[in-house]
Amino acid sequence: AASMRDAMGITTRVALLSVLSQLSLVVAKVQVMQVTLGNNGTAPRWHFIGKFGFGLGTGRYQIRARESEPGRLHELAKLEIEAYLDEEWPDAEAIADGCSRRAYAKRVRSASVGTNGGWGPWHRGGITQAVRPHVWYFAFSACDAQFPNGTFAFDIEFQATQDSGSHFSVESAWSQQSGAVMLLGFSYFLCDFGRRCHRFWDRTGTLHPVIWTLTGVIVSQYVAQVMHIAHLLWYRWNGVGSPLLEAFAEAVTMSSQVVQTSLMIVIAMGYTLTRTRLGHLGVFLPVCGLVALAQVALVVLDKVQGEAAHTFTNHEGMKGWALLAIRLALYMWFQRAARTTAAKGSSRLRNFLDKFQIAASLHFMAYPLTFCLVPIFAPYWRKPIMDFALAATQVCSNLWLASLFLDRGAYFEASSLSASPLPGGSPPTFFKDDDTSGYGRAAAMSP
Repeated sequence: AASMRDAMGITTRVALLSVLSQLSLVVAKVQVMQVTLGNNGTAPRWHFIGKFGFGLGTGRYQIRARESEPGRLHELAKLEIEAYLDEEWPDAEAIADGCSRRAYAKRVRSASVGTNGGWGPWHRGGITQAVRPHVWYFAFSACDAQFPNGTFAFDIEFQATQDSGSHFSVESAWSQQSGAVMLLGFSYFLCDFGRRCHRFWDRTGTLHPVIWTLTGVIVSQYVAQVMHIAHLLWYRWNGVGSPLLEAFAEAVTMSSQVVQTSLMIVIAMGYTLTRTRLGHLGVFLPVCGLVALAQVALVVLDKVQGEAAHTFTNHEGMKGWALLAIRLALYMWFQRAARTTAAKGSSRLRNFLDKFQIAASLHFMAYPLTFCLVPIFAPYWRKPIMDFALAATQVCSNLWLASLFLDRGAYFEASSLSASPLPGGSPPTFFKDDDTSGYGRAAAMSP
């Protein structure tokens, strides 16, 4: 008990320090990319370089460029910087010819390109907004370029700040504070969960595999949240953060969600309800592993592609549609398994599964519903809405499963978890027979 209190105190202090550090964090965004432009008819003459959501007041941006292969340009070359307002951007993007998009640009400025390995001068501008936030899109154009014929690669550095000096785009303005508050709340939940598991262990002398699995999920999600905060803190010092750390945090989060979802499916297939061992249900585990690997691969592919003009969250484009398809497929599997188990079970089991299906359906359908509804909002609202919905789903699912496994409720009474020395429980041996010919037969034997 003393060690548990010490662990709770240390974890809470670490989380609190993270919150305080986030409240005073000043982040310096640095976005550097390489683009290829040309004026010989074979290379593109127009290239999107970045976007930024400016809030109310006067925001600032600055851009500079240099040749990626020093020595090819023997004199100061000039390109053009084009800035588009979000209201005109869809019409401009719909035009196939990049040079014709200039008709929709709010600002067009000439930019000198540095040669011989040196950067050209900064090209600065201000954006004043008094009604509502807007997302501005920036592009480099070689349509009227002043450099020799041919194809050239350029390094572009783009920076932007709000009126307050913050380098966070408007859709990410509160990501630091919300992430830190999430970590603080998660720390309290993790300590409380550990204390409840300890009480369960004291009473039963063991923890069921479903509890150990949930523990792994919760700890993994907590570690991912810590890595995300570490990425933001690192962002403060180098202006880029750690893309590898952020990608790893997202991959860990997704993998833990796959395990959490798989746990619900194997319960719906009868594990702990009609059987005490996985048996042939174990064939489902490799499928879960493949799903987790597929989601990690989607994260990696999404990160290496860089910023896209049409994406404002981490769940758009091919990655978002793939995650949607995976989530719906798993949900259909869950529903089929739950119906099959309920059809062969007792009335008590059917009553539990009815409630279990409703609660689990909220977990499964949260992502599809959010994915479909988010696009109707203004671009700068999409990320906070998506992040809040996914965080709320994660929190509610953890709370629900923790209560399901550790409290003496309907699941405790219907499952093999009641085979314990808890008051009113059966002896510490499993009280259901395992069905080796197909899951569900043992349920008919239960009262």
